[in-house]
Amino acid sequence: MIRPDQVIIVFLVLMLALLPAPALAAGAGTTELRIVKYANDRTTVLNETSVDYRWLEANLPVQGDGVTRYYHQGPVFEGIWDEVHPDEPYDGWNPGEDVLMSMLVKADFGAVKGTDLADICDSVGGASEGDEINLHSRDGFSKTFPYSIVYEPDSRQGPAVLCWYSGNGSGSDAQEAQGQGYPDTGYTVGMRLIFFADDSTNPWGWHIFGNNDMRECWGKAYWNYGGSYPSAAGASPKWVDEVRIYSKEDPAANHSAATRETVEGGETPASLSPILGSVAALLAVLGVSFRYLRHEPDDDQSR
Repeated sequence: MIRPDQVIIVFLVLMLALLPAPALAAGAGTTELRIVKYANDRTTVLNETSVDYRWLEANLPVQGDGVTRYYHQGPVFEGIWDEVHPDEPYDGWNPGEDVLMSMLVKADFGAVKGTDLADICDSVGGASEGDEINLHSRDGFSKTFPYSIVYEPDSRQGPAVLCWYSGNGSGSDAQEAQGQGYPDTGYTVGMRLIFFADDSTNPWGWHIFGNNDMRECWGKAYWNYGGSYPSAAGASPKWVDEVRIYSKEDPAANHSAATRETVEGGETPASLSPILGSVAALLAVLGVSFRYLRHEPDDDQSR
């Protein structure tokens, strides 16, 4: 005869198999951000917090207006260069920022708004000269920048902005691939790091962070390439979910313990609600079943 506890075990296995796995909605960007500052051992957490894009918008200065478009320059291929400069030797750095296709294909980043990465870092104590700031994306991509790029940007580079909104949709067809709205309402590549360059070095007065801007503003170790081609567009990670400050501070200096804080309004992520509901139901069944086992012995025990 099957014992009641055996029935319960089978029931639990079936229930666990049916629980939905947590997953991001198809096409959604990242909505939450962990910000953490490490000591010089790169392991000890000096301070950390978790926020969402709503908190960033409400509590820190907003960069961008949702109308002005920002661009990074991608690879300048030889054939496209020859069409624009038929009588000049090839130069993939394109100092004049006049090879249009290198901006419009995948590098028209839209009319975005966001938060200065320096302000985000300051929310956990900030960075200092010699520190590194690493951005981690949900797909595993990771990009590291020195203190100077984040805290002392040249105007040709502009501030490093973690963007959580894309507005005005007029522009090239490439904009459609970026999406519009907030990360959970249509900005499919958000949250994305974009450099808000000035408009001083191209013939159209566009805000372009060009390949030559990257060469002039950054140390060689930080230049980005697409294959063998310089590409400032590749320095723009999307789906950022974590900002890590690797500081030069000693683990024990002025820190008795690591600090952790969550600033998300206390709401349960929607993706977890079905799981929590199922777990609650499961616990209720367990409670009833355990009471049954405690008060109703099976046939073998009654003999």
